Amino acid sequence: MHTEEIRLIEALAYNAWPASVVQIVDGWRVRFHHGVTARANSVWPNECHGEMDLQTRMRLVDDFYARRGRRPIFQMCPAALPSELEAELARRGYVGVRHASTQTASTDAVLDYAGRAARGKAIDVTLGDLDDAWFDAYAEGDGMKDHERKMRRGIVERIGPRACFALARIDGQPAGVGLGVTERGWTGIFCMETLPRYRRLGAATAVLRALAEWGKGYAATRMYLQVMLNNPVALAAYDKAGFAPQYAYFHYEAPAV
Repeated sequence: MHTEEIRLIEALAYNAWPASVVQIVDGWRVRFHHGVTARANSVWPNECHGEMDLQTRMRLVDDFYARRGRRPIFQMCPAALPSELEAELARRGYVGVRHASTQTASTDAVLDYAGRAARGKAIDVTLGDLDDAWFDAYAEGDGMKDHERKMRRGIVERIGPRACFALARIDGQPAGVGLGVTERGWTGIFCMETLPRYRRLGAATAVLRALAEWGKGYAATRMYLQVMLNNPVALAAYDKAGFAPQYAYFHYEAPAV
């Protein structure tokens, strides 16, 4: 995948997961969301205006997080700018953690797989705006702690592009959820969770199919998602659904002082 396409997907994913505080530093987006999710509490360094030297930018990042009692984290991918940033982070003792794979698929390929996989399964999926039923199922599937609930809900409430919240039910009971965000011909897939007692019954596939159909209705011919590399079950499921790895991203975390 070319760097410009990587940068586009990173921009789409940035728009789909908005932090509560963002400071622009010469193109970088320096994000803070009270420590809830690494993406919302890290530097997005995929744009650089070149008007400020790297050391000055790093000092501003350090100050931003120090005032909030946090260690700086950079979300790194092949599109990160400037080119010497990764070497500078290594020099400062940053360590790579939380490795993930960004994967893409054609919408039609996902629909073809999900349609075949759904045959004979009685799973009802409702699509709509954010509501308590969707969020409660998301929180349960994620195993979300009480203090995280407000922060996570704030993220999904602030999404700027068109968003769709999918809730799957089996025998009338919430079984799984997912979130689709469509922009510029792409549908991003987020918040895929299945409640423990309904796992391996097809709820996730039904949600994925519904979100693919929804995105196609808004002319999204491609789909993307981000999945942790230490989650083999999800990796295998997305591979079956037609998603292919395009590039890795990870978080570089500053050393403890």
